[in-house]
Amino acid sequence: MDIQRYIGLAQDIFAIALVAIFPLIDLPATQRLKQFSSGPARLALYRRSVFSTWVFTITAIALSSLGSLLVVSRQPGDLPWLDGNAVMHAVVAIGLVALFAWILWPSVQCALNRGIRQQYFQAYRSSFIRFLLPVSRQERTWWVVLSVTAGVCEELLYRGFMLQYLRGHLSGGPALGLTLAWLLSSLAFGAGHFYQGARGVVETTVAGWVFGLLAIFTGNLILPIALHSLVDLRILLTYHPAQDAPEEATVLISGFRLQDH
Repeated sequence: MDIQRYIGLAQDIFAIALVAIFPLIDLPATQRLKQFSSGPARLALYRRSVFSTWVFTITAIALSSLGSLLVVSRQPGDLPWLDGNAVMHAVVAIGLVALFAWILWPSVQCALNRGIRQQYFQAYRSSFIRFLLPVSRQERTWWVVLSVTAGVCEELLYRGFMLQYLRGHLSGGPALGLTLAWLLSSLAFGAGHFYQGARGVVETTVAGWVFGLLAIFTGNLILPIALHSLVDLRILLTYHPAQDAPEEATVLISGFRLQDH
């Protein structure tokens, strides 16, 4: 067996691990956090997630190359529904710009107007991911690290390794068409967030389709990485209990149960 076949086998194993094992690493801690969330518990989860995500990402780079993961090449005929169709090309471009403007605009509003942020804070009280959100200064600092890690690593893992693997552009992989590889890699991305429940899986799958389309449209992962990081970082501008509800922030740091808060 030559070296390429060994590498292909290693990539096959890694792809399976990315789908079946990676999402389970933080699951026990996340389930405990859903039952009782506190500042120390959130910090522990952030740190563990950052470490495990980088371990998987470095492994993916070692099994391929950074260049092969960052570049999303496209040949004529890969996307017949997009290539050569000027109208569809314009619709996709305008749609992507409008979507990210809509997603990021609330954070701009909150940065400019504290009163608007307080309105968003009321909405966060019923958020299904409130147990994960940062409250203390240390948590918010680690949220920056976590957000950048998610932006860089999740794009390299799912829109980089998994997309290229499913396309057959690495030594292993089933050599699917670009459209099918894009859809399936996004499903894998969504499944990796099943700790958030059915709603979280659906939302992150859709997000995966959007980031994947952006990667295909631009030909690389630079813009998806930047926007993915910004989408996660926007929480810091729209959610700030320490300033908007200090007494409640104290409770959120010391510990709370979702059903009580």
